[in-house]
Amino acid sequence: MPMTITCEAMGYSCGFGITGESMDQILSGIKHHSLEFHDYSPEELDDPAVIEAWKGAMRQSARPGATRTPRDESDRYIVPH
Repeated sequence: MPMTITCEAMGYSCGFGITGESMDQILSGIKHHSLEFHDYSPEELDDPAVIEAWKGAMRQSARPGATRTPRDESDRYIVPH
């Protein structure tokens, strides 16, 4: 089943969205987009903390709105570029 994620759902003020059949496929597109448009370095794209934050955002955005867990992101380690 196709999944879609947007930059906005991941905390960025960007209209980009990507659809894929798997989390790996979507992550690949996110990495490419982040490198090109959000000034991420290749090293940042391979950082496990960055990848885990993106996976968490994908999992969270896939849940129905009424069951999403509110997140306090004031102490968030990964800050959007």
